[in-house]
Amino acid sequence: MRGRNLVAVALLCGTSLLGACTGVVDRRGFLADESQTAPFQDGVDTKETVLTRMGNPSQTGTFDEQTWYYISSIQKQTAFYLPRTMERTIVAISFDDGDKVASVRKYSLADGRVIDYDTRRTPTRGREVTFLEQIFGSIGRAPVQLPGSDPNLPTSAGGPRRN
Repeated sequence: MRGRNLVAVALLCGTSLLGACTGVVDRRGFLADESQTAPFQDGVDTKETVLTRMGNPSQTGTFDEQTWYYISSIQKQTAFYLPRTMERTIVAISFDDGDKVASVRKYSLADGRVIDYDTRRTPTRGREVTFLEQIFGSIGRAPVQLPGSDPNLPTSAGGPRRN
């Protein structure tokens, strides 16, 4: 009997550990169904028809507010690892000056680009000076003259100072 209990506890622990490795799926952004994503007709559909079928956009264009973006993504995270994006869909709808649909473009995860940010240094203008150059850089330079310390400037009495 004791051996069966040990096997049962081992199976329970093993099942729990395997369950912890199951990924967590997270759906974010615009979740569309087929009726909403039916193709829009260029020059016929307007901003109003897009709003009634798709709702408010996830994002508008930064420099051109005549482009609306509907963004959705599916991410999966397993245990303690960072989340991985499994699927991304972006629907970009552009409007003309009369608020009618000009074009509809669809992008997927394959259309994206990886951008490598260099977060270690901030570039500055000018010459980079080392620590030793900062300390010994003023050796041999002319001393800084403060206002009023030049003996040849006139004083309040009017005329050069004489020592």
